[in-house]
Amino acid sequence: SVVQSFTTDSGACPNYSGSMPPGFWGLIAGKTGVPYFADFATPPQAIPNVMVGQTTVVDYPLPATGHVDVVVTDENDDPVPARVTIVGFDPSPEVVVEGPSFPGLGSSNLGWLNDVGDVLPFGLTRAVYTDANGVASFDLEPGDYRAYVSRGTEYSAFEAAVTITAGVSTPIAAQIARVVDTTGFVSSDFHVHGINSADSRVTHAKRARQFAGEGVENIVATDHHVHTDLLPTITSLGFGDFVTSTIGEEITSFDYGHFNAYPLTIDSSVPSGGSTDWALAAPVGEDFPSFGNFNATPPEIYTLATTGARSTPNTVIQVNHIGSHFGPLQIDTSVSGDIEDGLDSDERANRRLPEGPNLYQSFDALELWNGDNRGSQSSFLNARIGIWMNHLNRGEPITFIADTDTHKFTNLNSAGARTWTASPTDAPLSVSSGDVADSIGEGRAVGGQGIFVITRLLAKDGSGDIADLTDSGDTTMTSANGDVDLEITIQAPAWAEYDRIEIYSNALTTPVDPAAPYDFGATPTLVHLAPADFTVASVDVFPAVVGADRLETTHVVPFTGLSEDTWFVVIVKGTDGVSKPMFPIYPDNLSSASNTTLADLIDGNLGESGVMALGATNALYFEAP
Repeated sequence: SVVQSFTTDSGACPNYSGSMPPGFWGLIAGKTGVPYFADFATPPQAIPNVMVGQTTVVDYPLPATGHVDVVVTDENDDPVPARVTIVGFDPSPEVVVEGPSFPGLGSSNLGWLNDVGDVLPFGLTRAVYTDANGVASFDLEPGDYRAYVSRGTEYSAFEAAVTITAGVSTPIAAQIARVVDTTGFVSSDFHVHGINSADSRVTHAKRARQFAGEGVENIVATDHHVHTDLLPTITSLGFGDFVTSTIGEEITSFDYGHFNAYPLTIDSSVPSGGSTDWALAAPVGEDFPSFGNFNATPPEIYTLATTGARSTPNTVIQVNHIGSHFGPLQIDTSVSGDIEDGLDSDERANRRLPEGPNLYQSFDALELWNGDNRGSQSSFLNARIGIWMNHLNRGEPITFIADTDTHKFTNLNSAGARTWTASPTDAPLSVSSGDVADSIGEGRAVGGQGIFVITRLLAKDGSGDIADLTDSGDTTMTSANGDVDLEITIQAPAWAEYDRIEIYSNALTTPVDPAAPYDFGATPTLVHLAPADFTVASVDVFPAVVGADRLETTHVVPFTGLSEDTWFVVIVKGTDGVSKPMFPIYPDNLSSASNTTLADLIDGNLGESGVMALGATNALYFEAP
């Protein structure tokens, strides 16, 4: 039981008149503004009458919990870090109450007992990450649940029914297997925030544990204006065999959007580690546009980040959440001539921007897909992909990036999009940050959430010329007769179903708003559907491990008589109502209306929203002879 003292400075606390579900404990503010605890269990206990100048002591008996002990091993019976997800309905979820409103700012995002901006997705009761030995231990309220153990896209998932009894410890021995073969590629999240960012409170230890449990092999730390090295934490926690880290920075300008630069080095003599001074130096008291001193323009930011004191010979830069860059600067990437910003003199003056210099810069990469949910996938496919393809149609081989831009922890945003880059090694501690950046600069990368897809272009003129995305290959090829085969290889764990292949070849793009042509979708050249056009095979990769199956497809599409330079991009995805969503491995967006019981939550959820499997390649190029 717990003993709670109550004191106020102005009379008795009033009874709380709102409704609360059974089992809730809440921190409620009385009329005097002084918080006090109340028990909202059913039947409710009487709220004590607290008088001025007196202390009242109340003894609250708390119900006993059960305990869960989890041990996770891989296909070789070796310990492996993972995420333990408990699916079900919490018998007494935390009270989530928005804080007070502030003039001009709206409600705060801090609840009285919980951060309302960092809560578990619907359908989950707990989500816990193991240590480097694959061990997790936690309390859970009595009830019936379904336990899942997972490690991201490359691994199978373990599941088992679990009944928790008060005062009893329940063991879970879970075995998962690496069923997706990504040899020659390493997975990274290229946009990660932690406690060194002003808008994140996630510790280094939590970030290391989380990404190791999600199967990411390289964390690109991109705190706002801070260079962060997570490798000492990774090593100290024993995760070195599973994940490494790259030092980066999110250059967070006010006027031009945000940009991630990596790899960088650290200047230990300054608190920021040597962040990029995008505001530029100015005389004291004169660092304002009214004195003729402006922030660095995007071309200047690019130069600062790639040639600065903390840069490396491999440093590359990506434009983040590109809707905050192209739209505000009115950059139409579909024009036939030189790309320029569209701001006139009045707009520049109103925004205190410099008169004259072109604010457009061709960066190394574009973050088209950042996040973990249906909304982020939709933005990628419907509003951002065409911006990238406009560049490709201009002959600019810019690289597409998929990542999460994660700031929080509990909401599992870290379990989202990934980018795999070509690498000469698959061992995390041997992965070179320079090699990762070089692969981004050369377009040797693919992105996905649940799907790993790679492509090759094969010449059909007898020359044997090949274009591929591997570290030792070439992304460009030719064929004397203009005939090529586009070979598509898809892998996914059994829990990530797919049924649609889209092929984009010098694709047409369409502005979302013709009057403001800054965001673009694109039209696929070909669409192939399973099972009519291609086969999805199920392969039992490790028969000794339950559920260690993968879905795979090798699909060859011929193109004949190509007479002009042509680029090829492939997107693979699951379709609502045809393929099942990836709940609970990627748990967001599941329909709550059709999932009111545990049985509903674990029935596959076909057609019930949820996050669908999605994968995409960077471009391969055919050069006309």
